[in-house]
Amino acid sequence: MSNRSIRRPVLVAALVGLAIAAVIVAGVGRDSSSARAPVSQSVRAGELPPAVAQRLEATPEGGQGAETADSEGPASMADAAFLERAYPDNTISVADMNAARTAFAATTGRPFPKGKGRNGSWVTVGPSEALYPFTPFRNSFSYVPNRYVAGGRTTSIAISQTCKPGNCTAYITPAGGGVWRAKNVLTGQPNWEYLGGPLGINAAGSVYIDPNDASGNTVYVGTGEANICGSGCVAGTGLYKSTDAGNTWSGPIGQPEFQGKGIGSIVVKPGDPNTIYVGSTTALRGMSSVCCSGVTRPVPGIAQWGLYKSTNGGATWALIHNGGPNPSLCNAANRADQFLNAVPDCSPRGVRQVVLDPTNSNIVYASSYARGIWRSNDAGATWSQIKSSINAAVIQSRAAMAVTTLANGKTRMYVHEGNNNDPNVANAKANPNSSRLFRSDDVATGSPAFTDMSSANPADPGFAFRGLCDPQCWYDIFVYTPKGHPDMVYVGGDYFYGETVANKRAVMLSTDAGVSGTDMTFDGTDPLHPNGIHPDQHSLVTNPNDPFQFFETGDGGVIRSSGAFVNRSSWCDDPNRGLSGDFLTRCRQLLSRIPSELQGLNHGLSTLQFQSLSVSPHNVNVLQGGTQDNGTWESDGSPVKWENMMIGDGGQSGFDVAIPDFRFHTFTGPSVDVNFDKGDIGKWIWTGDPLFGAVNAPSEFYSPVISDPVVSKTLFAGTGLTAYRTKTAGLGTRTYAEAQAVCNEWFGTFAATCGDWARLGPTPLTDAAWGTRAGSAVAAIERTKADTSTAWAATTRGRVFISKNVDQDPASAVSWTRLDDDSAAAPNRFVSSIYVDPANGNHAWISYSGFGANTPTTPGHVFEVTYNPTAGTSTWIDRSYDFGDLPVTDLVRDDVTGDLYAASDFGVTRLAAGSTHWTLAAPGMPNVEVAGLTIIPSERILYAATHGLSAWRLNLG
Repeated sequence: MSNRSIRRPVLVAALVGLAIAAVIVAGVGRDSSSARAPVSQSVRAGELPPAVAQRLEATPEGGQGAETADSEGPASMADAAFLERAYPDNTISVADMNAARTAFAATTGRPFPKGKGRNGSWVTVGPSEALYPFTPFRNSFSYVPNRYVAGGRTTSIAISQTCKPGNCTAYITPAGGGVWRAKNVLTGQPNWEYLGGPLGINAAGSVYIDPNDASGNTVYVGTGEANICGSGCVAGTGLYKSTDAGNTWSGPIGQPEFQGKGIGSIVVKPGDPNTIYVGSTTALRGMSSVCCSGVTRPVPGIAQWGLYKSTNGGATWALIHNGGPNPSLCNAANRADQFLNAVPDCSPRGVRQVVLDPTNSNIVYASSYARGIWRSNDAGATWSQIKSSINAAVIQSRAAMAVTTLANGKTRMYVHEGNNNDPNVANAKANPNSSRLFRSDDVATGSPAFTDMSSANPADPGFAFRGLCDPQCWYDIFVYTPKGHPDMVYVGGDYFYGETVANKRAVMLSTDAGVSGTDMTFDGTDPLHPNGIHPDQHSLVTNPNDPFQFFETGDGGVIRSSGAFVNRSSWCDDPNRGLSGDFLTRCRQLLSRIPSELQGLNHGLSTLQFQSLSVSPHNVNVLQGGTQDNGTWESDGSPVKWENMMIGDGGQSGFDVAIPDFRFHTFTGPSVDVNFDKGDIGKWIWTGDPLFGAVNAPSEFYSPVISDPVVSKTLFAGTGLTAYRTKTAGLGTRTYAEAQAVCNEWFGTFAATCGDWARLGPTPLTDAAWGTRAGSAVAAIERTKADTSTAWAATTRGRVFISKNVDQDPASAVSWTRLDDDSAAAPNRFVSSIYVDPANGNHAWISYSGFGANTPTTPGHVFEVTYNPTAGTSTWIDRSYDFGDLPVTDLVRDDVTGDLYAASDFGVTRLAAGSTHWTLAAPGMPNVEVAGLTIIPSERILYAATHGLSAWRLNLG
């Protein structure tokens, strides 16, 4: 979910509770004296089930890693993934990344195959129809309230300026899914085509159509996401260009300047296609502490972040601006201080947006993190600040801007600006950091005066724009004014959970130049289950022939409005809203002109960002998988349609060896839900209480959780402290009915502890008593089918353990033996996976993330380990061979042939049994990050969870 628009990113309740509101809201009054109350009060408004929210309030911050003052949101998956690759060094250098790409050069330029597949070739198994089915648990008081087909996080959209029904081309950039094109976006469901095969990486931040090409066929894509988020905003390889509408690409252009960074904005000068401006930011991040917390750092070896300009079509580039008057003041010598926001003349994260004046293209406007908006009147030669930052001391301060020409010839600018202001505190909207909409009607010359169009007072029409993107304005923000309609402005942010005065105010439209606005977030089809936009917003454009029809992208993909409006002011009189006085009056105004219909445009897009996949032991075609900001999904074997089992973030998932209807899933951290009803969304039981709290912090953002392959109802989990076990699927002594009554995610009373997880062994696996490599968190725990008593575990700092009595009762009697200290070759790096031999529990294969360049005396990535229980020692054999210095994200073994398969940021490679040469596993998969592998050797199937192009299958033959 990107750090989510959920306002308290700590416990599962914050990740799941956002969607449960209206199920229990009936009869719950709202304090109409406040448009948004603190958590303890907003619970009464139906934001969370009361008991879950109280539990969240009582849980110490840091269950999944503490949020730091200058972090780009809470510790998260991207932070954790970057740290895995970098540890024990706290950064990944450009040289490291180049070496990694070289090691996987064979993966570039591959197609996107479809169909049922054949032996030896990857095929996508979807979903291309990722369906949030209708359920009463999602409604207008909570989360995407109606049936909805989702896409993955989508950073930008560009639409042709020559549109007519049946012939209107649009391009989108899913964050981890490259670039897609549709030629018919105005009506019906578009036919999306994947174009990202030639890209050096499928992480994409922006797409732009060159206005100098009347055909609309010249398109630029910037790789690397520039939202500085902690949920997959990874670095790119440079800029790519197509002159045939995306059928072919040249690039990377500007690789020395842009690799290792994000590209958030591209502009080509009208009348001069050789003049290009590109805004770049920091992207990949290391951390000062080992797991999911601490201060991020700049990537060494990259060029300076900021605004670049080329006057020769991209052959050469010059840095022209980075949030100050002189870009030469921003250089390698002070880059670390820049990143810490200690250089006032330099942005700590870079230039997020660049636009040209619509009347004079030599006037350039640039928006930088924490440095406000600057203007150049001489094509970038000199700069002056025209709007100061909302708070230059807060790194996440971001200003989105849009310019338009007024009837008098002057240039108007709209600015939507905010940072990480906490909306849960009392009087949050009155805080100067609360996000606001500003407007100036003359910005091209002189010192513009900006008017704050927002108000924290519901009696004022500017209430429409106050706090829209809090607390994620560095991530969820846009402002857009349609060409030729200077009084129209769209303003976007994220859901305003707990507020009933409108429809979440994630997207607002003003037709009076920002004086007032109405809510575009839900349509007018139904008061409880309308069609709605996903909570997190990233970009918006309009039909060039109809400024009222918009196309919006966010963490749920792409959505289109009808362009028509309806008045639904009467919905404000619903007593469940609890409104009166100014709040009721304002609600009636905000809902007086909302879209008549919103329609998702995600059919055909395979862009979910999977973290992992699990396979039913009862049917190899039944898959589950957790995804970034789109929850957990299940397929019954269809390569097209998957259904959402649970909202929020999706981490691990699994089944039970003896109970076909059993499922488990996690959100973030060790947040384990169990279900005995085939994943029925209304019957998930929370079991995670013993796995949270300060003693277990910080756990991995997506913590390891597995279901035992032999023993029914036994599950294992790893936290920031140690390994845990339950033998009752977390129910303890409760009956199923009792567990539903007390611990159901949606309506449980939570009157007592939910979950009976117990620590395995007397000494935590991260404890200093084990010697070196202490601290951090459990990174892996795995069992074998060979017996019921053997388990392997590892930590993020490279400790590896085996237990030969993991089924022992009580759990405290379980014993562990440390193995990594048996071999001088065992890397001091993040253990990304353990694959235990199903025929011999003393035999396993272990993979390591990170770069060997950071541990030159232990450079391997793949090891075969054999434990001798008699001697109590282990032997290690490095099987990396010619793999290259490439972080391995997962490792599995084909137990029929003995072949090993390794996943990486660029795909999957194979080491044939008896060989010393790693090769591409199979053709067919695009150049995409693979976060996880799942193999079923007996069925000759290998599944890959990609982080941006959904799920893939390889028939092994």
